Amino acid sequence: MRNIHKNLVRFSRSNEFVIFVVIILISVLFAFINPTFISTRNIFDILKSMIVNCVFACGVMLVIINGGIDMSFMAIGIVSAYLTIQGCILVDYNGGIHLIFLVAALIGMMLGLCNAFLISKFDIPIFIVTLSVASVIRGLVLAFIGNEYVASTDMPTSTIEFSKTYWFNMVDETGSTFGLHFGVFIAIGIMILTFLILRYTVIGRGVYALGGDTVSAARIGYDLKKVRRFIYGYAGVLAGIAGIIYVSNNRMADPVSLQGQELTVIAAVVIGGTKITGGKGTVFGVFLGVLLTQIINTNLVLIGVPSFWQKFTFGSLIIAATVFQALKDKKGVRA
Repeated sequence: MRNIHKNLVRFSRSNEFVIFVVIILISVLFAFINPTFISTRNIFDILKSMIVNCVFACGVMLVIINGGIDMSFMAIGIVSAYLTIQGCILVDYNGGIHLIFLVAALIGMMLGLCNAFLISKFDIPIFIVTLSVASVIRGLVLAFIGNEYVASTDMPTSTIEFSKTYWFNMVDETGSTFGLHFGVFIAIGIMILTFLILRYTVIGRGVYALGGDTVSAARIGYDLKKVRRFIYGYAGVLAGIAGIIYVSNNRMADPVSLQGQELTVIAAVVIGGTKITGGKGTVFGVFLGVLLTQIINTNLVLIGVPSFWQKFTFGSLIIAATVFQALKDKKGVRA
């Protein structure tokens, strides 16, 4: 009982608790504005719209814990998915989607390892490397593969079937059927896996150590290159998986998709309590951050707020979260 009380007290003082309270308050506000907000159908729709960002965010979180900002994950995700779909068309593949996920994940891992190599070999700032890699791989794809999108009629049948896979199907008052998209369970599985890696493995603890203090991490025996390879390789794998989910649900593979949407995921990760300077972050916090940003984004669209105000909102949220972290750290130092 004492341990439960201590855990509750610790949670009440955490960034995750603040975000949880904000989510409740904003949900109540939107429920007054739009009564259908609290319907089962709308909740299922929000969870579906979170899938891709949740998967991306788990990889981005590792990079930010490492002490940098990843600007390549969206490019890696869409390029991995586009190349995989084009490869399926080339060999006339119409098998299960599991192999499509595997190929996209491997392509994403290789592109992610390019980030790790450049950062470790030449000691270039993470932001510069990932921004450059994103530009390079998009340019190469457009130059050698082309920029023509792949329509749903040309995509493998399994990707279209995946987009139609729903569990817990229900019927609303209008008689239409809805359910919880299967991709939600993939996102949950990835979040659980990421949590287990960070919490219970040596390399997971190395991710935090590397972000906290690189010199100290090296002194206590962590192989910095190995840890970086894991971080960027794992982020690349998740980007490839997220890319396939994205093109499947949109029923179209377009190599120029997802440009300029990095801020939404980065905002979610930082708002969720991942320290922008590295060394701190939780999967639960990332989930809350994605949920908060998705609730805001979805409802701003529904009430007709222009897109430029949406960008303003996400930028402001990042600033607010960063200031909150700085004030909390300053208070801890004074204490």
